[in-house]
Amino acid sequence: MIPVENNVGVFQNGATWLRADFHLHTIKDKEFEKIPNPNEFIRLFIDKLKEEKINIGVITNHNKFDKEEYNNLYKKAKKEDIWMLPGVELSVNDGANGIHCLIVFDKDSWIKNNDDFINQFLTSAFEGIANPENENTRCNYSLVDLLKKLDEHKQQGRDAFIILAHVEQNSGFFKELDGGRIKFIAENKLFKSFVLGFQKLRTYDQIDTYKQWFGEKLPAFVEGSDCKSIAEVGRAHQQQGVDKKTFVKIGDFNFEALKYALIDSDNRIKPEIPRINNSYIKFVEFEGGKLNGIKISFSPELNNFIGIRGSGKSTILEVLRYTLGIPLTKISADSIYKNELIQYMLGSGGKTTAYIVNRKGEEYRVEKIYGQKEDIFDSNGNLISGITFEGISFDYPVYFGQKDLSNKDADFESDLLQRLIGNKFKQKQEEIDDKVRDIEYTIIELNKIKNLKELKDETNTQINNAQQRLSYFKEQGVVEKLKHQAQFDLDRSKLKQIKGSLTNFYSDVDDLIRRYDYLSSQPVSLSEINNDISELFSQLQSKIDGELNKLKEIQANKIQILSELKDINTKLEEKHEGLKEDFAKIKRDLNSETINPDDFLRLNRIIETSKLKLIEIDKSEVRRNELNKALDEKLVQLNNLWLDKYRMLETEISKINKVGNKLSIKSTFKGKRNKFREKLEQIFRGTNIRGASYDQIVTEYRDFVEIKRNNGEKLKNIFNERQFADFLSRFKENYFELLTYKVEDEIIIEYDNKPLYSHSLGQRASALILFILAQQENDILIIDQPEDDLDNQTIYDEVIKEIIKLKGNMQFIFATHNANIPVLGDSEVVASCSYDDKVVVRQGSIDTPEIQKSIVDIMEGGEEAFKLRKYIYGIWDI
Repeated sequence: MIPVENNVGVFQNGATWLRADFHLHTIKDKEFEKIPNPNEFIRLFIDKLKEEKINIGVITNHNKFDKEEYNNLYKKAKKEDIWMLPGVELSVNDGANGIHCLIVFDKDSWIKNNDDFINQFLTSAFEGIANPENENTRCNYSLVDLLKKLDEHKQQGRDAFIILAHVEQNSGFFKELDGGRIKFIAENKLFKSFVLGFQKLRTYDQIDTYKQWFGEKLPAFVEGSDCKSIAEVGRAHQQQGVDKKTFVKIGDFNFEALKYALIDSDNRIKPEIPRINNSYIKFVEFEGGKLNGIKISFSPELNNFIGIRGSGKSTILEVLRYTLGIPLTKISADSIYKNELIQYMLGSGGKTTAYIVNRKGEEYRVEKIYGQKEDIFDSNGNLISGITFEGISFDYPVYFGQKDLSNKDADFESDLLQRLIGNKFKQKQEEIDDKVRDIEYTIIELNKIKNLKELKDETNTQINNAQQRLSYFKEQGVVEKLKHQAQFDLDRSKLKQIKGSLTNFYSDVDDLIRRYDYLSSQPVSLSEINNDISELFSQLQSKIDGELNKLKEIQANKIQILSELKDINTKLEEKHEGLKEDFAKIKRDLNSETINPDDFLRLNRIIETSKLKLIEIDKSEVRRNELNKALDEKLVQLNNLWLDKYRMLETEISKINKVGNKLSIKSTFKGKRNKFREKLEQIFRGTNIRGASYDQIVTEYRDFVEIKRNNGEKLKNIFNERQFADFLSRFKENYFELLTYKVEDEIIIEYDNKPLYSHSLGQRASALILFILAQQENDILIIDQPEDDLDNQTIYDEVIKEIIKLKGNMQFIFATHNANIPVLGDSEVVASCSYDDKVVVRQGSIDTPEIQKSIVDIMEGGEEAFKLRKYIYGIWDI
């Protein structure tokens, strides 16, 4: 932040709300209570202002100004971030008792070098009048005369303004003058130029009457302690037990800034500090690379990065986007360049740190080293592991990079909605993603048991072949001789199969226990509010524990069961070993070139194992039918989830359309038929399907799931037999991809009842920015050059006025070349960027003279923007 009289701390986040007291008296005033040690007055006075948290004060002694005292107060206050302005409470010669006017002088023009134009002014005002310091002593000037005199000084470069004191009490403007006189004075152009506030207005039921006298727009309502002792310094007056205070939104301690704040009283003067309702970015700082050492402060409201092309302002926004994990979308302009730019600017090991605040006012620190995941720390500096921005209730910023708003990609509308309201669909999208994974698992399981018919036919053929060959052994009368050995082989196979199945069974039990052991190891207790049903739940918990214990008993018996099976297998092998010689003798006795006992045994094994395989195939067929049924159900559920998400979209679109501007949105569920056609062409390329056939498919079916449900029957009217077979084959090859492919919803944004894409770039950009601003549920909006293709009148009449309304509910961070945005938008923070081997950033607010000079020097229409600003703030009825 650019230092302004050492007040870096006050304005470190740009223009801010500061408490002001426009009516302070000091010990030099005759009415002020004396203190035991007058030398302590300066310290005591400033300490009291600090205690009351006042940062702007005006010294307004009755008809008197003491330059030395003011200078001492100014210097002491400055060290405490308190800005003291010189003034006087002047009693003018109007009304029965005179009217008290608080005149606030520009220190830099009324008191400079050794000059003291304030006392020269007072001497002239009280020429020939004794005891001018008495509060009831009236000067020579009427109120109109005073206005003329101040105007003469202004022509000579000395500016001032008036706050009418205690307007409804004795010597107050409304108390001393009647309506006709007030209306006459209010029509005076000088009155509108110099009278910027009413102090201590209380009868609010009279405001409508006052507005009639003043032409609807009234000066700002402000407060001042009108203190007569140290104890009263800065003390708020009360009305019906409520403290009456004034807070001024200001970005620099200079006279022009305070005047603008009073003139723009609707936005810059409040009785209490307005609440910031949005999440916002507070600071960001960089280590390493071309941004090394830069720290940028942000206001929760309007922030503008300015600078010539190539100055680094767009780069800072892109790095900020990267730090906060905002992804580039599929239609983001120049995505490759933007990612390369971040790498170049941060460099290897480059680090960014962002300080962010959520809607609850909780502050977090986000650190990100280039190429690594971000780390999030709480306000005490503790690392919060395994958490995202959603977990800390930080609203995700909406980001549009350079050229994104002028992108005419066909998917722009959908992308725009996704950026603005995509976070609202996050939970529903997670449900969709879970269902897609569920479908993928089902299809994988189906693929494991595909081709069952072919496998069954093949197995039956193996059995038939083996049985046919065994018939020869029967004919030769050797079956009985080899039967016992065949039975031994069969039993050995059965035991082997049992062992394999048992091993898998125990593995599954182990897995179940691992997955669900928490049900008993971490018992759930109900809250106190549900004590009445806690006992019932405790009983159920016991049953749950019992079920898990059954599994653990099975697990505990595993070793014994497998050991017993092993013993049985050993006994079988021992028995086989004992009969081994008998089996060998049978083979020797069958000594024949045409009969091979080993073939007999092998063929029997084939038959028995094939019969077992057929049993498994039958089970698999049942499983396949179950899986197909489950797949159909899951596809219905997926489609319903897609429909749920679409209905949520319709609800959000309805909210947008109710805003009542020229922009509206229409949507159609699965309406992007061209996307469906593109997917068909992509998957079925090379199958000799022609374009007309694709068109027919898109007409007949809403998506690939409908093709599955219909078993492709309608396709028979579209394809010949070979094409149909090729289509089904390719369909099955890409089963999962096609069945979970969502035909996109069609989104059409219309402006003035015409599709947005048919408008000029200027109209399109205007509509989109207004559309974005209409989404008031978003907390942070970041746009790089939102003014592209917009004329200045559109920027002010539509865009800026909307931004001003949304301050306090949305943070804006813009990079811009158009001066109207920071100037007419009263930007709370302006960061002026330049580049000379590295980026240099100078910060301030629109109230800061150095920033104003930068805007005029480097921005398009800078001087004209300030002229327009003076015109707008120079009249009350804009």
